[in-house]
Amino acid sequence: MNVASTVIKEVKGYHGFIKFMIFIVALSGVAAMVRFVFGLGATTNMDDTYPWGLWVSFDVVTAVPLAAGAFTLGAIVHCFHIKKLEPLVRPAIVTGFLGYSLVCVGLLLDLGQPHKGWHVLRYWNLHSPMFEVSMCVMAYTTVLFLEFLSPVAEKFGWNIPLRILRWLEMPLVILAAAISTLHQSSLGTFFLIAVDKLHSLWYNPMLPLLFWVSAICSGMCIIIIEATATHKWMGQPNEGVLLRTLAKILPWTLGLYIALRTYSLLALSEGPLFNNPTLTLLFVLELGIGFILPFFMFISHTVRNDDRLRSHAALLVVFGLVLNRFNVSMFGMMDSTHIYYPSLIETVVTIGIITAHILLFVLIAKYFPIFEHHPETVDYSIPDSFGKVDDAVPKGA
Repeated sequence: MNVASTVIKEVKGYHGFIKFMIFIVALSGVAAMVRFVFGLGATTNMDDTYPWGLWVSFDVVTAVPLAAGAFTLGAIVHCFHIKKLEPLVRPAIVTGFLGYSLVCVGLLLDLGQPHKGWHVLRYWNLHSPMFEVSMCVMAYTTVLFLEFLSPVAEKFGWNIPLRILRWLEMPLVILAAAISTLHQSSLGTFFLIAVDKLHSLWYNPMLPLLFWVSAICSGMCIIIIEATATHKWMGQPNEGVLLRTLAKILPWTLGLYIALRTYSLLALSEGPLFNNPTLTLLFVLELGIGFILPFFMFISHTVRNDDRLRSHAALLVVFGLVLNRFNVSMFGMMDSTHIYYPSLIETVVTIGIITAHILLFVLIAKYFPIFEHHPETVDYSIPDSFGKVDDAVPKGA
């Protein structure tokens, strides 16, 4: 039996929903090809007024903080020595790696001349936050790829690479935290130039710090949602005990964000604040429903111990983060006389990117040991010769 027939037979055995996701991803791939063939002007509704549309607002500005769970959890486990959360690290790394890889896809789609994207590596503009973000995203995607290689090495029994990767674990965690702090905050730096364009409800000099803190909050919430979903729909163990620990941390980070957001609004924002009813409503939904309400929910012992209520609170934070990024990058700069609406191609591609993230996570979880974790007493020494790894991940570890 050749490779093609083996793959077809395997796909036929997939659940119907997985087959549907494969169809959506394929459809979005066709839409992406249409974009490359006919260009941005013919396939998108972006113009000189709105040069950044849906692909930047969601696929980059929003997707990057939603993938922040990897560096957040890595720092919590390895830097703050909360080792009991280690079973959550590998799924978070996979989520982060997929998220950043698809961010790169979104960036290539949005570039007017994607074939010249490599120029950022040759022609350095040290004064541009875009340069810093592009370099950090590439570097962090590489770090996530190296971290993701551990379950791959375990799957195929690659002895020496596995030991080397485990030996590099702590340096990679520290590097990931440093790089992520840089580019998560620099995403907020983008909008500091929009002094007279971004509404006063969102424009203030603390945007870089606010972007970084909110990314930490959303990263932990994505982990809660992910672990709850994999338990419910993929038959993985219930990690409720571990998620309760994250839920205890969240009130502190959410409280810090709310305090910084309130201070920046009252002390640093200039100009009229509540002069636009639509933007006022978006602000209330973002801060009130997306951050303040889940803050009080996570304070509650009942919510932290209940799988359903805990995941609902986490979903509210993700809602608040997504709305905040859209408010800053799109709604808060919208011209009432010239409204931007995403085109069909933009919408289909974005839906495809979201679907691809879920699909690839499910397939990686199916074929690689991402829900297993190695014990703390693992042998980190590098052997003299290649060989199969015997019981690299003991059952029940």
